[in-house]
Amino acid sequence: MTSFVSNNTIWQLNDEYSVQIKYHTNNHELIIELFHNGIKTNSISLNNDQCSTFTRRFCDTTNELNELLTDLLMQTSTDDCSIRVIDDGKSLEIIFPIYFGSQNRKKIWSFFIHFPIFSLNLEENQNEEEMSLDPLDWTDTRILGHKIMDDMIDYLRDIRQRPTWRPMPTEIKSELMQSELPLKGESPWKVYEQIQKTILPYPIGNIHPRFWGYVRGNGSSIGALAEFITATMNTMSSGGHQSSIYVERQILSWLKIIMGFPNDDTCSGALVSGTSVATIISMAVAKKKFDGQLMKVYYSSETHTCLIRAAQLLGIEKENIIMIPTNDQRQIDLKILSESIDSNSCAFIVGSAGTVGTGSIDDLQGLANLCSLNPNKLWFHVDGAIGAVARCSTRLRSLFIGLERADSIAFDLHKWLFIPYECGCVLIRHGELHRATFAQPHAFYLALMDGGITPREGEFFFSDYTLELSRNMKSLKVWMTLKTYGIDKIGQIMEQNVDQAKYFVNLIEKYHHDELQVLANVSLNIVCFRYYFNHNNNKTNLELLNKLNKHLLVLIQERGIAVVSPYVIDNEIFAMRMCIINHRTKQSDLHWFIEKLLEIARQLRQLPEFSTIEN
Repeated sequence: MTSFVSNNTIWQLNDEYSVQIKYHTNNHELIIELFHNGIKTNSISLNNDQCSTFTRRFCDTTNELNELLTDLLMQTSTDDCSIRVIDDGKSLEIIFPIYFGSQNRKKIWSFFIHFPIFSLNLEENQNEEEMSLDPLDWTDTRILGHKIMDDMIDYLRDIRQRPTWRPMPTEIKSELMQSELPLKGESPWKVYEQIQKTILPYPIGNIHPRFWGYVRGNGSSIGALAEFITATMNTMSSGGHQSSIYVERQILSWLKIIMGFPNDDTCSGALVSGTSVATIISMAVAKKKFDGQLMKVYYSSETHTCLIRAAQLLGIEKENIIMIPTNDQRQIDLKILSESIDSNSCAFIVGSAGTVGTGSIDDLQGLANLCSLNPNKLWFHVDGAIGAVARCSTRLRSLFIGLERADSIAFDLHKWLFIPYECGCVLIRHGELHRATFAQPHAFYLALMDGGITPREGEFFFSDYTLELSRNMKSLKVWMTLKTYGIDKIGQIMEQNVDQAKYFVNLIEKYHHDELQVLANVSLNIVCFRYYFNHNNNKTNLELLNKLNKHLLVLIQERGIAVVSPYVIDNEIFAMRMCIINHRTKQSDLHWFIEKLLEIARQLRQLPEFSTIEN
């Protein structure tokens, strides 16, 4: 049987409204009932989380709120101590003083309790069979939203208290892989509890300060808030008379300035899911320019594989996708490239503004000069997935001289610009050609009108420049991030990351060179290294060292110490690869990582399988 504490007192708030409070002792539920001229018109049931949210954490439990309200109701109402009915009985405003300090200072605390909205009007309830996904109780949704917001801010704040990554238990995998359809809905509070149990604890970890694997960005708290706004607006951002189009165009203008492109309508662009799609768009525009002529693709052995996938999707035969060797700096070899270009065909020539493996930057100026010799047949494309946005830094900008001369640039904003996934960009120097590649006559259901939301004149349609008609609004999270933090600060963090990579190299070479080895020059923010304790490079030693380092990398990840990713140098040496594009990383993280790395490596070295490695 349910028991509750209530003295059955109905407290008069004013001439029209009164309130009754019931506190259930068995489940700690607090019920507040509002009466208008003696008739109950509103009621709300609160749990501990809801009380904490409503009171802005002044009361952590329903019992505390029950005691606070009872105390206030027993006092004579004053301007700074009262419970008031507002919004025609839809809400209560609670006001009371707080005294503190040796001088007994006084501050006024206030909060609101919003009742669920329902109607006793029979005419309004005649169509009960008409359904919506909007909640019947917006107050409950508001409370859940506040809890989720508080939890997510704590999730970011407390990131260092969690391991970088943790494996998913078998039972959690099984629970998430259940195939039973959710035919009947359940409480969003219960759904959120499932998220807290099965999803939030097991991310890949890229928001953690010691996640340096692959090239995965961290996002930011502001970006997360922007995503909530974006999802709430839920606008389809293909074009037309709406704010999202103007925000995206402003962002593209900023990005043109950063990349050194002409900031006018002769150059075009769009926000896309990432560099993979941006590469497909760039290559498609180049093919359109060459109008049916044979186009060959030239790229270096260090270029990202999305380039090959784009070429294959666009029907370019394998023999026309030509890999060029790199020089000692792991840059595309300009001499070999120049000698390899087929004068009887057109060419899509790719330069990397930071390769995915080692972060090396191609001679972009040299590539631009080469392509300028025959601009009618040579297209200069820059893969800037990693490094292009580093032009935000005045110090790093000189590393990318020549990028501003490209015909097209594909780059990511969700990596080093710290925008939440997913968001990339494509910029095309030839705007009319770009539009001609993708624009189609508008179908009857997309017909442009003389006004309204899809006017024939004066508005812009990104669907004429991309693969997609259905596009979410990627622009707000970029706009809000750049407006909040500013280009200067973001550029300074990029410089900090580059300095941290070089600091890590210095730690190895100055203090740990007898056990750790840097395997490639560090020109940006990527360090390839391995555990290494001998100088005998015979084949047996190399195979065992590779095996040891593979084992070491996995243990580092599985123990939650850090995430670094695998790479192979010169087709034979297994490397651990650290890519620092992390605004949360500190130098102390690098020290701690080396300490734990060596601790585990020395343990592995004692295993029988590695004891035969020659010193």
